[in-house]
Amino acid sequence: MELSSAGRLDPLLYPWDPPAASGVMDGNEFRPLEPSAGLEEALAQAGAAPLEARSLVVSIGSNASADVMRRKFANYHQPVSAVLPLVRGQLHNIAVGHSAHVSKAGYIAAAPYPLPGECTDVWLSWLDDVQLLALDETEPNYRRIQLDGDACPLLAEHGQRPEEFALFTSRWGVLTDGDGGKLPFLDQPALFGILAGSGTGDLLEGKSVFDGPPERVAEQLAIPAVQEWAREWFSSTGLAAPVDFDGS
Repeated sequence: MELSSAGRLDPLLYPWDPPAASGVMDGNEFRPLEPSAGLEEALAQAGAAPLEARSLVVSIGSNASADVMRRKFANYHQPVSAVLPLVRGQLHNIAVGHSAHVSKAGYIAAAPYPLPGECTDVWLSWLDDVQLLALDETEPNYRRIQLDGDACPLLAEHGQRPEEFALFTSRWGVLTDGDGGKLPFLDQPALFGILAGSGTGDLLEGKSVFDGPPERVAEQLAIPAVQEWAREWFSSTGLAAPVDFDGS
């Protein structure tokens, strides 16, 4: 994972790297699951809470990165266990685009939305109570909702089909192409290019905030006033579509 000169994660590399294989994060280590061992055994070996004491959350975007989760747990105001299972999975009837807001770090994060027939590669994480509190605190622009495994089937790599699970959905909706179609998940430079062609902003003397070298765009987007403007611009120009999860 690359850091900026200020020691922050490079926003242009969002959502950063997930693990190479399913396994268990344990401090600064990540242990791939052995074929003959399950999650329960891996958690027991790490001296961590068992699966029955954890909440299942489908991780989309940077929450699938062990490095990101380590940083989130380390920044919480009370001690947080650094043991966290991360397992590959597939989620049905859900697609991933971009939240209609800009993060504090200057990137536009991923956000899920319902789409019948879609199958999305995701990561499953099982968090203990304190880990869940720590994660919630880092997601002020999202709501954590519960989804039904019958309506949105979820299959873990090791064969488990959970009956229910949690998912973070954007409070601001997801970005569209301006004609009602939701934008797919893209890397940041590609997304900036599409937004630059969607109209001009009023912050850079008539030039779009999203136009120019990606590094400069990300620097501009890290400014709070620009973030507020962008969120309002997405909404006022029809580039933000509300997301409705039945039962949420």
